[in-house]
Amino acid sequence: MPEGGLPEFDFKRYAGILHRRRYAAIAVALAVISLLTWGSLFWPKTYEASSTVFIERSSLINPLIKGVGVSGSIEERLKNLRNSITSRNIIERVIKKLDLDTKGKNADQYNDLIDGLRKRLTVTVKGSRGEAETDLFTISFKGSDPKTVKDIVNALVSEYIEENASYRRTDAYGAVEFIQSQLLEYKARLEDSDKAIREFREKNPQMIPQSETTLLGRLETFQTARIESEIKLKEVLRKRDSLKKQLSGEKELTVAFVTREGSPQARLDYLNNQLIVLMTKFTDKHPEIIKVKMEIEELKKQLTQAKEAQKNSPGAETAAMNPIYQQFKEELVRTEAEIESLRARTSELSRQRQEVQGALGRVPKEQEEWSKLQRDRTVYQKIYDDLLQKLENARVSKDLEVTDKAATFRVIDPAILPHAPVKPDSVLLIMLGLVLGITSGIGAAFGIEYLDRSYKDEESIESELKLPVLASIPRIVTAEDIASEKRLDRKVYTFTGAYLLIIGMVLAEELLYKYMGIRII
Repeated sequence: MPEGGLPEFDFKRYAGILHRRRYAAIAVALAVISLLTWGSLFWPKTYEASSTVFIERSSLINPLIKGVGVSGSIEERLKNLRNSITSRNIIERVIKKLDLDTKGKNADQYNDLIDGLRKRLTVTVKGSRGEAETDLFTISFKGSDPKTVKDIVNALVSEYIEENASYRRTDAYGAVEFIQSQLLEYKARLEDSDKAIREFREKNPQMIPQSETTLLGRLETFQTARIESEIKLKEVLRKRDSLKKQLSGEKELTVAFVTREGSPQARLDYLNNQLIVLMTKFTDKHPEIIKVKMEIEELKKQLTQAKEAQKNSPGAETAAMNPIYQQFKEELVRTEAEIESLRARTSELSRQRQEVQGALGRVPKEQEEWSKLQRDRTVYQKIYDDLLQKLENARVSKDLEVTDKAATFRVIDPAILPHAPVKPDSVLLIMLGLVLGITSGIGAAFGIEYLDRSYKDEESIESELKLPVLASIPRIVTAEDIASEKRLDRKVYTFTGAYLLIIGMVLAEELLYKYMGIRII
């Protein structure tokens, strides 16, 4: 060993070991190469077939229907693509279509067949124009029979596309029918809500659309008007008392009778005409009509009294009513009528005030009921309008799905018959066998040498036993021994070369078959 360095590599020594153990090394190397080479050829083959499907979206239709029709069922289905394709429904249809159910003689075997198909299925979704768009998906299947593998993939693609189209059409029809049923329901609710609002308005004609503030304003107005009416009534009552005192100091009749325009009869005629005009405008209970009627009655009494006085008194033909007395009398009658009018007005104002107070007390409950009715109707109307819009969208979507205008599935790469198995990879295994065989042969040679504890030279004896070697007897090799060894080497090397040539031919055959589909042997 060089001082301060690694031990030198003794090439001659190692070459000598390989030469001595060459037969073992060749045997082990050929055994490993044979195991991997012939094992790759006789190992059960697994073939794989795949099909790529493209989702073709209409570049003209989709912009036109944006915001009008909905065609989102494809994206929703792609989210659960593997579950859809590996569903029991589709796999059972594929099994019956390819007559694979003959392998399942009972329920357990049939279920095992379905589970086996599911495990060997691979579904891959990818985008062709960006990661966000899922426009392509690939279905792959592995099995021992290449034709069956191909048929299963193509059948799966066909059944999935057919089921997807059927699902979309059924979904579109179902959406239209559901929305129509909901429209009928909410139309009935809307009609019931309108009826409830109409009945509430009929029941509370003074309530709607008044608010609490409006009612408080009306209450204050009625209260103010009632107070003013009471004050006015007190004033008129004092006026009546004053007229009565003045009237008691005057005589009813005078000596001379003078016919004048302001006589009681003329006044009576005027009031009758005024009554006729008022009755065309107001009802009998109106304060003005009541006032005029009372004044008419009073004048009739006065005229009757005057006629009686003329009949009973001498010279009655020249007697006449006292103008001052008549003036006070008429004013008293008007005052009495005004008193009755003010009393009626005060009573009416009190009644209306009580009515408003009652309505004000009912405001919270009635407003709550009214708000609920209005809110329910608003909600029903909004939902009804939304459903109408959705119904039109659903109809457009249904037409798109029926005619397949929005998006269709197009098989761009159907499954073909696989010419080479994916497992085992014979090329890889043979090349790996060559590398491992050579490595194993060399390792076996050195391993046998290490396990052989016999001494090969004097240096080994001296280093192990710490004893000097006095003499050594060399091995006697004759010319015949040399020739015999050369003949054996020639046979071994010839066999090894021929065998490796066969392995090379097998490797070339597998390379041609794997990459070009050419099989020579």
